[in-house]
Amino acid sequence: MPVVGQFDDACDRFEGYGHSLKQNCRRSYGTTIGMEALGEMIPNKDTYCELDPSVVDEWGIPALRFHWRAGDNEIKMAKDMQDTFRAVVEAGGGTYSTEIATDGPTPYGLYDGGTAIHELGTVRMGNDPRSSALNKYCQAHDVKNLFVTDAAAFVTSPDKNPTLTILALSWRASEYLLEQAKQGNL
Repeated sequence: MPVVGQFDDACDRFEGYGHSLKQNCRRSYGTTIGMEALGEMIPNKDTYCELDPSVVDEWGIPALRFHWRAGDNEIKMAKDMQDTFRAVVEAGGGTYSTEIATDGPTPYGLYDGGTAIHELGTVRMGNDPRSSALNKYCQAHDVKNLFVTDAAAFVTSPDKNPTLTILALSWRASEYLLEQAKQGNL
């Protein structure tokens, strides 16, 4: 699909103006629609972060290194979304584009990890220190004076903006932190 200013090139390629130029542009560019669907990613063992053994910041603190891989559920969900898009387009008399890759690291149009909005997780909240880093107050299981009050504590997300949930969890964590500090537990 052409972008603003691209029709100047079309005028160089096609002789004429008015109706004939319009028909040539339609033949070259057609009419397109874009669709996007969002779905929930289920946590998996191949998606995590760790301290990088060789990269440090300007103060010598190890940087985080992220690992990401779409799981079987996400691939099946993305395929279903693409099949649904195809059915909608073809039911409307359109031609579905086959430009979406169906194999590789991110099949069926899945975003690579870290490239979509509202990325969440990496410091899981939970009751069991063996499977989570934070308790329900966003307090680290192993470091009592460490609280993580952003979207890192989320186990998963259905794709909606997490801001209000972050605020609610931060409020709860702040009240708990204050209570624990007054009791001398931190």
